[in-house]
Amino acid sequence: MFDFDRWAEIGHTLSQHKMRTALTAFGVSWGIFMLVVLLGMGKGLEHGIMDIFKDSVVNSVWIHGGKTSVSYKGLTPGREVKLSIDDLDLLGKVPGVDLIAPTKLLNKGYNMQYGRNTGSFQIYGINAKNAGIQKLTLMQGRQINELDDREFRKVAVVGSRVIEILMGKQRNPIGEIIQVAGIPFTVVGVYNKALEEQTPNRFYIPYGTLQQVFDPSPSLNMVSLTISAGYTWMGIKSEIIRLLSRRHGFDEKDAAALESFDINVEVKKLQSLMTGVQLFMIIVGVGTLLAGCVGVSNTMLVTVKERTREFGIRKAIGATPSSILVMVLQETLVITLAAGYLGLIAGVGIIDLIRHSGAKSDYFRDPQVDVSVALSALGILCLAGLIAGYLPARQAVRILPIEALRHE
Repeated sequence: MFDFDRWAEIGHTLSQHKMRTALTAFGVSWGIFMLVVLLGMGKGLEHGIMDIFKDSVVNSVWIHGGKTSVSYKGLTPGREVKLSIDDLDLLGKVPGVDLIAPTKLLNKGYNMQYGRNTGSFQIYGINAKNAGIQKLTLMQGRQINELDDREFRKVAVVGSRVIEILMGKQRNPIGEIIQVAGIPFTVVGVYNKALEEQTPNRFYIPYGTLQQVFDPSPSLNMVSLTISAGYTWMGIKSEIIRLLSRRHGFDEKDAAALESFDINVEVKKLQSLMTGVQLFMIIVGVGTLLAGCVGVSNTMLVTVKERTREFGIRKAIGATPSSILVMVLQETLVITLAAGYLGLIAGVGIIDLIRHSGAKSDYFRDPQVDVSVALSALGILCLAGLIAGYLPARQAVRILPIEALRHE
């Protein structure tokens, strides 16, 4: 197998038809290159889509009021259902509910000022439990904690865009004071990503502080909660709707009265979608790879036909059928292994280049190739190449010396 003369002979044979060998090798190389690139890009797509939900706990559910679509106890349809802070105590007692937290958005815009710079940004009231449900991607500082809630502190976790406009990029914002309608708020944290937010421009303050300073009404825009282990949203949804329908006066069968967003269900849908996309990419890549292997088989068939007389002479002077079989398979292996390795290196290089270039979007980031998958693909390629070369090799073994010597 490692006879130097034999390998030198294989190299000489392949070099006799440089163009044919090069085109065949290109077909094999392109096949594994496409497979690696498609798998890497598919991984980048998966990372990008799943990154959308990394800022929220997977077992979290978000509930907000809608508008009634049917009449209820004499009340006309079209009424707006507004959740309130009192709903948290009610829903927190439902078996299966773990954390529960409020979110309130001030409808009125307030002018914010730092030094001579001003701006207007959305103000949200949240509490400490929000940190366990919605994971703001912090750049600096901390999230709102229980002491902020209990003491009605005038503190804020703000988006990086707010800091950029009001303070610029040079100053450390932690501990700085931002005036909101003349009321001082101390910056305790800066984030750069939040769920369903394209640009980080929100101004988060403790819910109690928002009530005390800006809006005393108990209404909420949203209630977020997490589901305890062993429970599902579908298992406790009916009980939550029943309790809220009694409190807010709507038919519990009215699907439009409340809207909910189950992160776990959405993640599973996306995972199923990504599995389908990756399967499609594998099929396309493997198809391209097999096309290259067919090219190897065709090339070896032509080679065997051209070398019929040579094989006859070899057998006439004592060459065994197995030695000829091994020789043809070795030539096949050299083409597939060398070309496959080049295609593998090129594919991994392209994916690595894309990853380090920083190319990313909301649905694509950090493409990568699993080394074990790449090596497995190369191994499968070699096996497929040997199978593709077996038919021409068997044809070479079956050549009778007397017929081969007569061959022109």
